Amino acid sequence: MGARRHTPGYSTGGAVGGDSGEAGATDALDALLRLLAILGRRWLVVVVTTMLAVAIGILAVSLLRPYWRATATLVVNPGGPQVLDKVVGVNEEEGNDRLGYQQYFETQREIILSRKVAKAALAELGLADDPTFLGTDAIRDAEQRAQAEEQTDPVARLQGMVQVEKVRASRVMAISAEYPDPELAEDIANAVVHAYLEHITRQRSDTGTRAKSDLESELVTANTTLEDAEKALERFKRENKITSISLEDRQNLIAQNISTLSSAAKAAQADRIAIEATYKQGKKLQSEGSLAGASLLSTGERIIFDRMLAERLDAETAFNDIDVRYGERHPRWKKSKLRLDTIETRIEDESLGLVRTLEARYKAAKETETKLEAALEREREKALELGRLEPAFRTLEREATNAADTYAKLRSRTDEIEVSNRVEVPPVEILDEATRPVVPVRPRKLVLLAVAVFAGLALGSVAAVVIDLRDHRIRSTIDLERALSGFGLPTLGQLPGLPADPALGVGNVRAQRRRRDLYTHLYPQSLMAERCRSIRTSLAFMISGQGSSIALLVTSPASSEGKSSTAMNMALSYCQANKKVCLVDADMRRPRLHQVFPQAVGKEDYGLATVLAGRHELGEALQTELEGAPERLTVLTCGALPESPAELLESPACRRVMAQLRERFDVVIIDSPPALPVTDPLILAPQVDGVVLVARCRATTRTDIQRALTILRQGDTNLLGVVLNELDAREEGRRYGSEYYTYRAHDEAPEAS
Repeated sequence: MGARRHTPGYSTGGAVGGDSGEAGATDALDALLRLLAILGRRWLVVVVTTMLAVAIGILAVSLLRPYWRATATLVVNPGGPQVLDKVVGVNEEEGNDRLGYQQYFETQREIILSRKVAKAALAELGLADDPTFLGTDAIRDAEQRAQAEEQTDPVARLQGMVQVEKVRASRVMAISAEYPDPELAEDIANAVVHAYLEHITRQRSDTGTRAKSDLESELVTANTTLEDAEKALERFKRENKITSISLEDRQNLIAQNISTLSSAAKAAQADRIAIEATYKQGKKLQSEGSLAGASLLSTGERIIFDRMLAERLDAETAFNDIDVRYGERHPRWKKSKLRLDTIETRIEDESLGLVRTLEARYKAAKETETKLEAALEREREKALELGRLEPAFRTLEREATNAADTYAKLRSRTDEIEVSNRVEVPPVEILDEATRPVVPVRPRKLVLLAVAVFAGLALGSVAAVVIDLRDHRIRSTIDLERALSGFGLPTLGQLPGLPADPALGVGNVRAQRRRRDLYTHLYPQSLMAERCRSIRTSLAFMISGQGSSIALLVTSPASSEGKSSTAMNMALSYCQANKKVCLVDADMRRPRLHQVFPQAVGKEDYGLATVLAGRHELGEALQTELEGAPERLTVLTCGALPESPAELLESPACRRVMAQLRERFDVVIIDSPPALPVTDPLILAPQVDGVVLVARCRATTRTDIQRALTILRQGDTNLLGVVLNELDAREEGRRYGSEYYTYRAHDEAPEAS
């Protein structure tokens, strides 16, 4: 089964250009997951930084001097105690709303924190020469301390120790003092309160005395002004004959008359217009000889006319019968004709009377309208006359009213100030005096420790991210795919890191290494074996159709990245697929296959190097029936190390040996030197079907991979992909389902592919 690979830029949703909001949320989630992964990898940095920050915080807390806070509370009433009823418009605290109280509080706060109040409180405390108060107690040198005390303003020191706060949703004000001594903190708060109360009481008394004197002089002037205004108003009323009722009442009466007459005039005008239209229509119908004018009358007036019309209808009916039956010479015809003519004459007279009736109504309505308009005009003239008098009257009346109000307010205020000066109750009173504090308010140990923990976590997280960003090592398949994104190469697979086997001895490095090299054969159902099968399947798809046998070159960017172990496990995986495999050690600088598959005694120098040098035949150097390995595996070790490996690998003998190996085996896997230190892989690459690059997790850097791939691409190289080695199975286990696989010894039947 093939290993699952993450492909950058590939979406399984099937829709192109998805919603930008969902893409943004996905990017944010990916960034968060990457950050959490970084913090998980660098947890030790975060923990150490946090512990250092906490230690520094504890040290700082222990070195800081404790301060105690004593608080006294005052009840603030901007208007003062209401000894007398409040006089609206005169009391300076009248109508105090929230904004007014806020302004008053800020004013009192500035008074409390002023130098005048602080100086009075300092004189009561007697701390002007106290070294602790002045902050010079830590200076050991007497001369320096004296100099510092001269430069220190004790009043400003006291101002800095006092705080004034407003208790929320109340008229209570809190005055606090902080000091290293709890007893002195209490004394400072109470001294400031007393100095403030003494200041405002003295100021209020002086202000009251001055206010009384000023108000008495203003009261005399107001009385004179009031008398003059009342005399002028009375004289104006007599001259304009408005003494019986007030000007307002006369104006209201005239306005009511104008409203009534205006409504009546409009109604009369409407009646006149309607009657005039009726009259003209009746006159027109009468001149045309039509009797339809009767319809203009009311129902009661039209009864007689309707009866006459009915009578004419009966007479016409009777006349028509007689005319048909007897003719015009018959006496009955003449009698019927006379009756009909008489009725016609009466109807004509009624029609003329109708027109005269409508005319009379029209004239009466017109006369009524004219009279109402004349009355309305007279009332309007009266209103205009009063309007001309109103400005002067209003002016005189307003002057009299204002003078009376001013006099009344001044009189009331004078009486109130006189009583207030005798009572002398300040607008502020003490609610609670300061008491000796028990617990210091500074430093806040828990807050500082919490800040230290938070700062440590933040700095540790930043340090972890910075360290991780500067670390270019490959840590996962995602990192590897990012490194390969510019080369278009896939990740062929991931080989898990294997823990040491305690049964072999943790210190037995050779045995532990041999176990890893042969792991796919020893445990065919393991995760390692399954990953190798996945790599084998991927390679089969990539190099299919290139002949009956294939040759692969396994290299790495640098040494100690697991290329030899990867080559051996790949060879063992091909053996499990019933392939004849030859594993060639072409690393003629630091060979390793001979450590796993040593040559027979006496043939220690036999290997690829001696075959290429012509000292031995290929068949003599090949090793079969290897201990602990499958029967289908043949190994060609390096042999004696040559002086010029590159020249041997570039010789025609090397190409002949490769051709012979292709003829004998289904799969040839070559373990070559690293690509960065030497050019051997670049020489061997054109002679194989494909090159597999091995990167070691947490060791190989992105730069090394990219440099190695760039070098290998310089020649005629078929780069197949990269294998990530030593991947932590605990991290990747959940993604790849490693718990599915079991570990069985090699004595069970190997898997047939």
